[in-house]
Amino acid sequence: MLQRGLLGRCPVCGEGRIFESLFRLRRACSACRWTLEREPGAVTGPMYLVSVLTLPFAAAVFALLWLGTDWPPGTQVAVGVPLIVCFSAFALRAAKGSWAAIEYFTDVRSGDAARPGYNDRAFRK
Repeated sequence: MLQRGLLGRCPVCGEGRIFESLFRLRRACSACRWTLEREPGAVTGPMYLVSVLTLPFAAAVFALLWLGTDWPPGTQVAVGVPLIVCFSAFALRAAKGSWAAIEYFTDVRSGDAARPGYNDRAFRK
């Protein structure tokens, strides 16, 4: 399930795409119609996950630039910041996909996914 989510596929069926654009998660799987966005604030988990991944990456980038180059600090920042921003943007996509898989997995483990109307409880605007 986690691998499917990381690859942008539905964690339930593995067939449908879960992203409608580069970073926007679909409301439901394009193949099996499993609801991906379950409630408001569902993006909080992926944001925490990206923060945990980006902070060590940023520290490593600046440590490598500081120790591995003799560039002035302004150049190091000009090179390091875009690398970190690109990393965090693409890490967010992977985090959203994996978070959808984690939500489904925890619902299956708790038995919620087997209850009638499980897929109808999603957040609706």
